[in-house]
Amino acid sequence: MKQTVILVGLVFGAVGTNYAFGQSAGVVQFAAGDVKVVSASGSERAARKGAPVVVGDTLMTAPGALAQLKMGDGAIVVVQPESRLTVAEFHYAGVEDGMEKVRYRLERGGFRAVTGAIGRTHKKNYLIETPVAQMGVRGTDHESYYFPATGPVAGNGAKPGAYNKVNTGRTYIRTGAGEIEIDPNQVGFVASAGEMPLILPSVPGFFNRSIAPRSARPAVTPAPAAAQFVNVEQVVDSEAGLLNGAHTSGARGPQVAPGSGNGPLVGFTIGAGDSGSVTFGKSGNGVPAQQNGAAVVSGSGSWGVSWESWQGNAATVGGMQASAPAHFIDSTMKTALSDLSPTLTTATYSFAGGPGATTGAGATATITSLNVGVNFSTQSITNYALNATAGNTVWTANGGGSFTQFTGPAGISLSGNCSGCSQGAGSPAASGTAHGAFVGGPMAPGMITSFGLSAAGKSLSGAALLDKQ
Repeated sequence: MKQTVILVGLVFGAVGTNYAFGQSAGVVQFAAGDVKVVSASGSERAARKGAPVVVGDTLMTAPGALAQLKMGDGAIVVVQPESRLTVAEFHYAGVEDGMEKVRYRLERGGFRAVTGAIGRTHKKNYLIETPVAQMGVRGTDHESYYFPATGPVAGNGAKPGAYNKVNTGRTYIRTGAGEIEIDPNQVGFVASAGEMPLILPSVPGFFNRSIAPRSARPAVTPAPAAAQFVNVEQVVDSEAGLLNGAHTSGARGPQVAPGSGNGPLVGFTIGAGDSGSVTFGKSGNGVPAQQNGAAVVSGSGSWGVSWESWQGNAATVGGMQASAPAHFIDSTMKTALSDLSPTLTTATYSFAGGPGATTGAGATATITSLNVGVNFSTQSITNYALNATAGNTVWTANGGGSFTQFTGPAGISLSGNCSGCSQGAGSPAASGTAHGAFVGGPMAPGMITSFGLSAAGKSLSGAALLDKQ
């Protein structure tokens, strides 16, 4: 992944699809402090009000400095202090015809943007690159930051990596390991290009110092309703190398009460839209649930494992009504991570039974395969691979992460596709989470798991028992 930065641009009457250096992209509305514009050829000039910004230009702000840009597609961009942002590509000919495009490269620091025409209709054409991840939007007011491990903005108290906060709309963060979507008032984070992004449990405090677009004035207390920030500091778990309580749910949709990390695993569905016409698959560990008279289908397996499916859509899970059967699985022989045998190295677990899976519409799904690769030496899930069918739909998903995520409240992120979820649209991307636990004693002969996936308004959720191969 390129280690350069991109800035959104403004085009005045530009036509064609040639994203050549020097093509007009925007203007500087104002600059405060030491702000420089460095061209693609390396020449440097001070940023002045009304000065043009062209493709290939890099905005550089010193400590305490900032710049606000007005883009050709109507976007507003505020480059935050101690930042370096480049406009790598920009094209907007005044119409939303699919040819419009903007690509930013963020090398350090951050920027806040209210997107314009680009990012509204053809959202895939709006891209932010950092040295560790790509970010995109679904039409939004967002804030993106990248903090390197060394350099001018290192040591500011934030864990190095890429961050994306959503104020309105929706964004995503993508690496080679997978992708998550970020809803309003959430912050996505990833530390390196080889890691799966995750959702932080709270908003890091440095976002409270972000300068908002339009007024370009610091947030006040209380902040305006459209730009309120949560002043909470980030806590780093130095032992695990993760942000405490990291939540890796990548699925869109209603937010449910978090699990305790110490209870039955559950795969369930929450509905949204008119009469629950849009559904979202969820999974959890110890998520609060109430049966509310729902019919129960139960079963049991090896290693003290038992399961239940709550039918009839009467149950509430995570404080919200389930819109399809909810599947629970638990064991009286769960194995704590600290009790796993030190002689264990690697293993693969395969589907052996359990309550199964259902779609958001309540149709029974068949788990055609579910295999989980495990590295006990590194305490990681190396590959969680799920394939399931329901009628004419085929779900595939993969994911991975640490034991701490998998067996705790966070879960690991899953990403894949659902063939048939959207008629005539190929295989829409699917995302979600999986939770699990080792069972049967120190040699961990078994595993229980739950999963939830969402794609194109459809969903799949379930739970299963797996045997070690």
